[in-house]
Amino acid sequence: MARKQRDIRIPQPHADETGVRLCDAPGCMLPSEHRAPRSRGDLNNFYWFCLAHVRDYNRQWNYYAGLSPEEIEKEIRAATTWWRPTWPLGVQGSRNKQGHPHVYYSAFGMEHWEHEQFAPRGADAIGWRPRRGSEEEHALGVFDMNPPVTRDDIKARYKVLVKRHHPDANGGDKDAEERLKIINRAYSALIAVPDL
Repeated sequence: MARKQRDIRIPQPHADETGVRLCDAPGCMLPSEHRAPRSRGDLNNFYWFCLAHVRDYNRQWNYYAGLSPEEIEKEIRAATTWWRPTWPLGVQGSRNKQGHPHVYYSAFGMEHWEHEQFAPRGADAIGWRPRRGSEEEHALGVFDMNPPVTRDDIKARYKVLVKRHHPDANGGDKDAEERLKIINRAYSALIAVPDL
């Protein structure tokens, strides 16, 4: 059984005999092409104006008319975050809803630490470890080192590898030159780690 199609077009309240919507300004018989909101509280219903009348309406329109300075500030702040709840930095992330510290799990096991017990990051605390699959992890593989490492460990290992693979120490061998380039790239990646 075929459904009967309904005409869902909204009737035009102010139109001439050809069906063209006319300007909502009193006495104006020009076609309306521009819409303008009726009020701040009803932004989904519109007046329809010709270009000259929509310009006049926009010059007089004040979204914040009738609001106190505090209400205007509140409205601007809410619009900045798309009316989503916000909180000061560091407050929400430091504790979960029950007020307990977040617990962090290591990638290598199920041991955990509360974040308040963490010392400053870096080799002095628990040792720097690269992220899995990262450039730094690959660079440690080139240096044949396992984490945790310190900046001094990397510099000492770099000196050993440069002496061993330098082309001058290998009779100008092209393979040694390529190995030295790889070692230099790995050293640059590891030395650039800020927490090391």
